[in-house]
Amino acid sequence: MIPKPVLATILQDQSKEQELPDASIPRSLLPKAEAFEGTSAFVIKGLRRCGKSTLMKQIIQARFESDHFYFNFDDERVIGFVASDFQTLMEAAIEAHGEKNNLFFDEIQNVKGWELFVNRMLREGHRVFITGSNAHLLSKELGTHLTGRHTDVELYPFSFREYLRAKETKAADVDPAHLSTMQRAELNRQFKKYLLEGGMPEAIVFDNEAVLTQVLNDIIQKDIVTRYSLKKPAEFKTAIKFLMDQVAKPFTYRSITPNFNIKSPLTVQRYVEYAEETYLLFTLKRYETKTKLLEKSPKKIYCVDNGIIAKNTPSINEKKGALLENAVAIHLKRLGKEIYYHSTGRTECDFVIPAERTAIQVCYRITPENRERENQGLQDAMKALKTDKGLILTLEDENQMGSDKNKVRVMPAWKWMLMNPSAQNSVQVNSPD
Repeated sequence: MIPKPVLATILQDQSKEQELPDASIPRSLLPKAEAFEGTSAFVIKGLRRCGKSTLMKQIIQARFESDHFYFNFDDERVIGFVASDFQTLMEAAIEAHGEKNNLFFDEIQNVKGWELFVNRMLREGHRVFITGSNAHLLSKELGTHLTGRHTDVELYPFSFREYLRAKETKAADVDPAHLSTMQRAELNRQFKKYLLEGGMPEAIVFDNEAVLTQVLNDIIQKDIVTRYSLKKPAEFKTAIKFLMDQVAKPFTYRSITPNFNIKSPLTVQRYVEYAEETYLLFTLKRYETKTKLLEKSPKKIYCVDNGIIAKNTPSINEKKGALLENAVAIHLKRLGKEIYYHSTGRTECDFVIPAERTAIQVCYRITPENRERENQGLQDAMKALKTDKGLILTLEDENQMGSDKNKVRVMPAWKWMLMNPSAQNSVQVNSPD
């Protein structure tokens, strides 16, 4: 139990932290959050320090500045907060600020039983916004007690457009179809930096590279080792760094156990699942028409931010193709796509989107040596999807390739990332440049 005077002090202190810094970059999810009118909870999920709290403050400033309560549970003074303390917290908030209709709770997942409190607030007519950085805890409680009463969004580190805005690049909002030569050159230069720097807001806006190491250590220690009482934290950290160094490569749990002298593939599987729950890593399954083969096939591993990879596994800096593919994978996830990779055993295509019957190949540079291989991998995936929607994304190349009857569009990944989603989905074979 936490005394009411202590909660009142924390409320007062946290209210002073709600002002947005001048350098705050409006997130692309802000319009959706601003427009939210439902009677369900609005849930913002994502990696630690990817900007969830800032987005919440942007929502408050844009629409609810005079009608809200805000409380951040990621505060050492509320360690030991239990479900019965919610009533005390609300009493302290009302005594300090009067009754408010809009409730904002950061990292509320840290409190066991939080979902029952949120459910009560919704029944009483409040609008509730919450953030969380553990997919398993959020999904479990939301599915059990808030079925049909929550709207979920996932926030990722800065997109390339948000990165450009943070860097105050003038061409950030120019239609990519109408760029000058100078603008194209500037965007290409910035994209090469983005591939290595990633999009963690603190690292970009405040030039704080240390956050890229801190966030990994916090995830490992606070969100995984402590939460799951891991007996071999050093082994876990080594495994995670190894997986980050293997982004964009197929793997099986059994195939990587020899790298750490881990006896059971189930241990590696559990490590990967822990990392996925915190939004640090995500995996792609191989596209299969037979559902029973989905879980048996090798998966591909990706990390949620290129900067985190580059800072914590320096050897990745030499794997430019893997970093480009990782950036494309993050962007597809940011767009909410359900993605897979395709493989025939002889050829591979990096991404397929079955719901949109679209195939995407990623190649750092098209050369005479890889031209046929990359094109064939894409063509095989398109054949499996029975589609003519195909695209090859590169660092700088932009043209068409293939035969006269079966041409494929090639474009820079940065240009594709700056296109609106409907334009990205409409790119087809034989489409004009």
